[in-house]
Amino acid sequence: MKPFRPRDLFATSWAWEDERCRRRMERLMAGFGRPMADVRVVSESELPDLIRRKGWLDVWKRQGYNRFDGDPDLVFNKFRWFSDAEKKAWRERTPMLQECRDFAHSLVCALNGYPTFHHYEDGNHKRHRRDTTCWALHDLHTGWGCFHKCQYCQRGQVSTIMLDVEEWLAHVDQLLADNPWQKAIRFDVETDCLILEPEYGICRDLVEHFARLDDRYLILFSKSDNVDFLLNLEHRGHTIMLWTLSTPTVSRRIEIDTATTEERIEAARKCQAAGYPVRFKFKPIVPVMNWRQEATAMLEMLFAAVKPDNLSMEMLFFRSVDELKSMFDQELFDPEFIRLMERHEAEQGVPDEYKSIPEAFRIAVYEHYAAEAKRLSPGTPLSLCAEGAVVWERLAPQLGQGPDDFVCNCGPACIPHLKPRSMVNTSDYKPTIAPQ
Repeated sequence: MKPFRPRDLFATSWAWEDERCRRRMERLMAGFGRPMADVRVVSESELPDLIRRKGWLDVWKRQGYNRFDGDPDLVFNKFRWFSDAEKKAWRERTPMLQECRDFAHSLVCALNGYPTFHHYEDGNHKRHRRDTTCWALHDLHTGWGCFHKCQYCQRGQVSTIMLDVEEWLAHVDQLLADNPWQKAIRFDVETDCLILEPEYGICRDLVEHFARLDDRYLILFSKSDNVDFLLNLEHRGHTIMLWTLSTPTVSRRIEIDTATTEERIEAARKCQAAGYPVRFKFKPIVPVMNWRQEATAMLEMLFAAVKPDNLSMEMLFFRSVDELKSMFDQELFDPEFIRLMERHEAEQGVPDEYKSIPEAFRIAVYEHYAAEAKRLSPGTPLSLCAEGAVVWERLAPQLGQGPDDFVCNCGPACIPHLKPRSMVNTSDYKPTIAPQ
């Protein structure tokens, strides 16, 4: 694993008492270079006080505000596969849930081992309630919180990881059986799945597991270059490697403790040479000074090294100009961009934090990326990620695919080697592959 040093280490009592979880924990502790004596065991009744004392629920604070040294706290954990009656009883005895929403609520559930081993995103809700053009899909999780320190992220106070991988895989199989329309499924959007490998071992287990499935594909989602342990695994092309890729300035100055642009591309080159399909998500695109030149240089570097299966792109988002200024060193940005955002906020506010940058500016950025990608590799599918209908309408002619047929990085039917416009849409946005 990469050299990470959690501030404090804990284990839930139900994980500590499980022999297989203890063995996995011991491997991870050896990777950290720490003795097992450094792990403090906590019971369910002790968790609320610990959560409050450590400030773990302050999840709205971007990493750019954090000033602590070292890495986040880590809680070794295990899913408690509650029955419906047990879920109801747990919710009734956990009043902290009433204080929380969104990720804070998910984090309290995760810390308590509540079995949120996946989440579902409803395509109708995203498109019609949030103006977000995206497919319906399930995502898989065993971790919440991240050791990377991207300044725009909100996952930096604590991480918890589930150690009962064997039980979890059985539930994954049931999820796939219940949802035959989902052919590709992503792991993990709540943490970085490669950071703790190979000691954690879950990525190897997943790769080898999906290699045995005829029509299902795993997507490993990361900003890390920690891939050497994957190169000799038998994957049968059923694991797709997906990186978020940023320009060199962003990878070094904003995405702290991640692999650099160059390191991520080199990791992709190694994985492609080992037979893995590789994909990239330009996310979030941060419009730093000279962003056009940096984007062009990054794309030239990318296509010189690998042949991506597909690409997608999404802009940075934030809640206010004050937050933007507080998260980042303002010298990274063109002053005109800051003035643009100040005028925009004064005139319109920020009604949607996920689309806080004006549409015209987002379109200009996407048009540059699309023009350069098409110049360098005209056959590579390129899509927008989580964008609105107006932006999609403007970009569709240049992208060569539209909001109801696009191939993307993590779409639920986006198996490897698809051409643009390969999807057939449905009323519930659970797409299928168009007949060839």
